[in-house]
This record gives sequence, C-alpha cells and structure tokens, in this order.
Amino acid sequence: MIKPEPTESRSRRFERASMRRVATEVDGVDLEVFAATATLVRLATRLTQDVEQNVHRPAGWSYAGFRAMFTLWVEGELEPRDIALYSGLSRAAVSSVLNTLERDGLVTRSRESSDRRLVTTRLTNVGHKKIVAAYAQDNARCAELFGDLEPSEIKTLIKLCGRLLEMPRTIEQ
Repeated sequence: MIKPEPTESRSRRFERASMRRVATEVDGVDLEVFAATATLVRLATRLTQDVEQNVHRPAGWSYAGFRAMFTLWVEGELEPRDIALYSGLSRAAVSSVLNTLERDGLVTRSRESSDRRLVTTRLTNVGHKKIVAAYAQDNARCAELFGDLEPSEIKTLIKLCGRLLEMPRTIEQ
C-alpha cells in the first residue's frame, strides 16, 4: 500500500498507486494517456453520482430516467432505439426506464406506424413540467460543481472534450 501524502485524498492516492502498478507491469504504456483516461472516468462517475443523488433521486427518477426524459424533451417524440442512441443508454436500459416513467405518468407510448412493432414515446404534460424543473436544478448543481473554474477554463474543457468526441477513432453510439 502506498503511504498517503499529508493532504492527499484517497482517490489521488489510488491514482498514484494505479500509475505505479501499470508502469511496473505493462510494457510500453503511455502513463499520460492512462492518467487522462482515469481522470475523465472518475470525473464523469463523480458528476453522475452527485447529480443523481442531489437532483434526480429527489425528483423521483434515476440519472438514466433523467437522460431519457431530457432526450424526449429535446426531440419531442422518439422510438426507444433513438432514445438509446441520443441518451447513451442501452436499449434494455431504455425499456426498463420507460416502463417506470410510463407507470409514473411521465411518458406515454403508442404504436403509430404501419409497423406495429415500432413504438413512439413522448412526454406527458406532467413529464414536461417535471423535466423542465429537474433540468433547472441539474444545471444549478453543475454550475456549483464547476464554480471554481474560470469561464475560459470551462470553454477549454468543452473544446478538448468535444475534440475527443469528434475524432474518427471515437466509438460511435
């Protein structure tokens, strides 16, 4: 076990231990790429857990439910496969989330095409009101979490993450 620095967080200590382990046991590893990847994953996980705990669970849904609701709010109505594509959720997760959201009166599903297998999903009026209110809280919480960054730093973060997402080697959803 690595001895912590006096003011070092547990996650920072784990990051240092991870880098040492990878460096000693994996030939040719790029430690900068490892550190960037580990940092992005930890940040995304923490951000997701925080807004789920502080915003979305109190609103009565999971973060996955929020993502499905947000996607429907933006697009109006969609088939579940498109909700999965735009929200980053699996089709199975979308199916489960939609069952819960429909049960709670936040979305409706109907078969409107000639292909009866296709289902169209849309927000109810109650769902629309709840997603608008929840998004306002979500945005306020994220503004608080990013509050120590300068506007120029936030723009740089957006630009860099956007570049990574747009690179040809990026995995498409």
